[in-house]
Amino acid sequence: MYTHSHCIVSSPVVPKGLPRNAPSLLVLFIPRISARTFRCLLVFILLCLFCVAPAGRVVAQTTYWSPYVTDLSTTSATINWLGDASASGKVEYATSDYYNTHGSFQYTIASQITGMYQHVPLTGLAPNTSYVYRACPSDKEDAFSNRTFQTMPISGPFTFIVISDAHAQDKRFRYVADAIAANETDALFILNGGDYANYDDQTLWTPFFQYGDGVFAKFPLFTTIGNHEYHDPDGGPTPTAAVQYHSSYNIPTGGNLNYSFDCSGIRFIILNSPDPTSTDDENPTLALSQSQAPWLEAKLQDNMSGVFTIHHHPIWYWGKATSNSALEPWETLYQQYKISANFAGHVHNYERHSVQGIPYFVIGNAGGKFADMNQGDPVPPYYQVGDTRKLGYLKVTVDPANNTATAKEIFVAWVATDTSETATVYNPPVIFDTITFPLKVNGGDDAGVDAGSGQDAGSDSGTADAGGGSGGSGCSCFTLGTVDNAVAIPSWLAAMLGLVFATVAFVNRSKRS
Repeated sequence: MYTHSHCIVSSPVVPKGLPRNAPSLLVLFIPRISARTFRCLLVFILLCLFCVAPAGRVVAQTTYWSPYVTDLSTTSATINWLGDASASGKVEYATSDYYNTHGSFQYTIASQITGMYQHVPLTGLAPNTSYVYRACPSDKEDAFSNRTFQTMPISGPFTFIVISDAHAQDKRFRYVADAIAANETDALFILNGGDYANYDDQTLWTPFFQYGDGVFAKFPLFTTIGNHEYHDPDGGPTPTAAVQYHSSYNIPTGGNLNYSFDCSGIRFIILNSPDPTSTDDENPTLALSQSQAPWLEAKLQDNMSGVFTIHHHPIWYWGKATSNSALEPWETLYQQYKISANFAGHVHNYERHSVQGIPYFVIGNAGGKFADMNQGDPVPPYYQVGDTRKLGYLKVTVDPANNTATAKEIFVAWVATDTSETATVYNPPVIFDTITFPLKVNGGDDAGVDAGSGQDAGSDSGTADAGGGSGGSGCSCFTLGTVDNAVAIPSWLAAMLGLVFATVAFVNRSKRS
């Protein structure tokens, strides 16, 4: 699977209601009528257009985001999608075993809300069980095809994937999403470190779900807020309320942005590092991290088999020789309670640091414009390995019974410059870095076992991709309305033109009789 992309052709569209030789018909009909008849006909057409065509008519369109799963647990999951503002919907679902045997769903649950952002909770599920589901918007029940997810196990090993900084408008997240969808089958969920789009705008968030469709059709999503979730799409200095983040992931306005969940005896802690009250959103604030420290310590005090933490801003990263002082309250607790590992994004490259035996990963290479890693830059003393201009994701396999976790950084493509939209694909993807480390760290430096770190994933391998990206499979993001495509004539106008042709024909027949 690993080693140690579309061409769109446009064809002429003939408007519905018109014959293909419509222009030639006009030539045949119009010269046969007199000037007076032609003037009368023109007045008739203008009157019809005034009466039939609505003034200032805007074609209604509905943008759909295909379903995605959040809030996964051993017995529950939430099905989400974006649809028409006046619509509701339902979710049909069954265990995969039942669906494969009967070809039908076992259960149906209706949405309790009307609106664009739909969130339907499924409860009473069986642990460690595969499910098939289909979301059915009330305005178009066949909008989506079947999708799958698996509930969490109560115990035993599992695998998850970590990505961050997709920045979908930069058009490179598609390479990462396509590679995960094509190559990964055993992941239980995706852990995302934030910055889904560049700005807080529904239209700009749409490519994230479009490119990620193939991934979200299989793997649930756990989210972290990034600083770009607060960015004003109009470029204003005032931060937004992170409307898209709250709406897309069903977080109440003013609700907590830090949370935790447990899987197979392992705790995952998601922290909120971007401070919208700060004038410098590129950096976290000490006040915000201090406000979450008591809650964080309470979560760390539980006797779990291991703990992973994630937040958008990194504590250690290339270009700064010391830790991020604003996050010092968290770093102190990480060392005191010996977490298993920490994940962060924000800095757009891949890095791994080993701080007193604890791996700290920077995984900001899911699509955003890359950060340089130049010789002579300040480097943290705990830096182990890293690279830039390589698109990729981190795959982590957890084995609680053996107190181990293995993380593999997988590069899927490389770009020539920090801002290149087109990437060269590694086919197959390249495992750049592998490390096995204990879930319960007992202290000491370099506790992890480094296996093949820093492999060369240079720009001389892979398959050139002239752009495109499949954007996943099935229905991802599309529009519906009274137009069939961008160049088709609306049905009311087609009907009017049909009436004009019929009138001309009638006039000609009358003259000949």
